[in-house]
Amino acid sequence: MSLIPKIYGSISSTCTQRVLIVLEELGIDYELISINMRAGVQKSPAYLSEHNPFGVIPAYQDTDTKIFESRAICQYLTVKHGGHLTPPSDPVQVAGFYQAASVEYSYFDPPFKQLAYESLFKSMMGHGEPDASLVSIYQDQIRKCLDYYESILDKQDYLGGTTFSLVDSYHMPWIAFMAVLGLSTELESRKHLRAWWERVEARRSWRSVSGKS
Repeated sequence: MSLIPKIYGSISSTCTQRVLIVLEELGIDYELISINMRAGVQKSPAYLSEHNPFGVIPAYQDTDTKIFESRAICQYLTVKHGGHLTPPSDPVQVAGFYQAASVEYSYFDPPFKQLAYESLFKSMMGHGEPDASLVSIYQDQIRKCLDYYESILDKQDYLGGTTFSLVDSYHMPWIAFMAVLGLSTELESRKHLRAWWERVEARRSWRSVSGKS
């Protein structure tokens, strides 16, 4: 008997959203099991032993396996189910795809996480007030990455190549969060990046995921 995939996470989590976008893109039914992070459920002994020994979300479970780390879950789903998100096989195209995925992991995601913590969550968690110098550093790092994306999107419609891919889905949650971080003008001032966002936010997968929050 097959098991409907279960996602242990939070709809407000960008990492959880990343996985949900892929599930929606592939048309896979799933159950989202909400994890109360403020209550520390992800740090509980049960969660650590059953889902993720590092105490973070999301985690995934289906009939065949349990997985944690959002990008690993996305890759698993794509390999298992195939479809339009499968990476290209042409050597040049596959290199471009994995280069884009590496840029997202190394240069895009880290400053967004750091800025979100420093400017929003730090005070909410009682860890002190934002450090303006760190906020400025993270904003500059984000601008540098967005400038690179603007140059890439001047030549192609999507971040990983000519068609929508996992790389685009990895970026979407943080791009949607830019307004909350006070970065709306950084999107609006880059016409190719803005056009890319208009294309991807119109997809049924994002409308479904963003509508849950």
